[in-house]
Amino acid sequence: MGRVTLWEGGERQFSIPFSHLFSQRFFFLTSLVLNPNSRHYISLKRCLSNTYIDTYFSEDAIYMERNSRDFERRIEVMDRNTEMICDFLRSRSVAGGYCPKVGGVAIKEVYYPKYVTRENYDRCRATSSASSRHGFGGLFSLSFTSLLASSTFFDALPCYKGPSLGTNFTLACPYTIIAHYEELGWAEEWGVERGLVRVSVGLDLEGEGVMVDGFVKALELAERAVVVVGGEKEEEDEEEEEEEK
Repeated sequence: MGRVTLWEGGERQFSIPFSHLFSQRFFFLTSLVLNPNSRHYISLKRCLSNTYIDTYFSEDAIYMERNSRDFERRIEVMDRNTEMICDFLRSRSVAGGYCPKVGGVAIKEVYYPKYVTRENYDRCRATSSASSRHGFGGLFSLSFTSLLASSTFFDALPCYKGPSLGTNFTLACPYTIIAHYEELGWAEEWGVERGLVRVSVGLDLEGEGVMVDGFVKALELAERAVVVVGGEKEEEDEEEEEEEK
């Protein structure tokens, strides 16, 4: 039945055999909306019609309905919280032009639609809703200048740690380590660094600002770790130069 292209950019393309789309390798597809204008619509519709089994638990449906009542309000809060913390983190990143006279730089890039591939996000961004504001979502990822900076930042974050997303509380995970542990080299070939940290922002960045302070302190510790290692490296280089003399 051919292949389906899941991602394409520049000269790179990632596609899979059509049959794999519904195999265990893609078990995370828990919901799917078909576009009738897609060239794959007829084939996808036929496959779904032949394989779909309605196993949705009735009490799950009850909770889904209950949780959806204030969904737009929660999304607005998450959008606002995420944009606030991302603005701060990017202001202290290489991509954001951060170059301190004293101290180190721990964050390389903040992967968030506001800064990265903004044109693609705006093309799909919601424009009509009762919501008064359309943000950039509650999910972002960070790349770091070193693995030490990444691990220091992640370990110091005061939020819960786990591979989920979209919860009312903030979650962070070392995404590449979890998702591609046995193929880290392959992931890096595609630009996915092993030190990548993914953060799903919740509703807990407001109030007393404890979570916001946690991000600030985690970043300060990561920057301090970069400085310490950099200082040790400079001392080693100086010692080597003296020995050569």
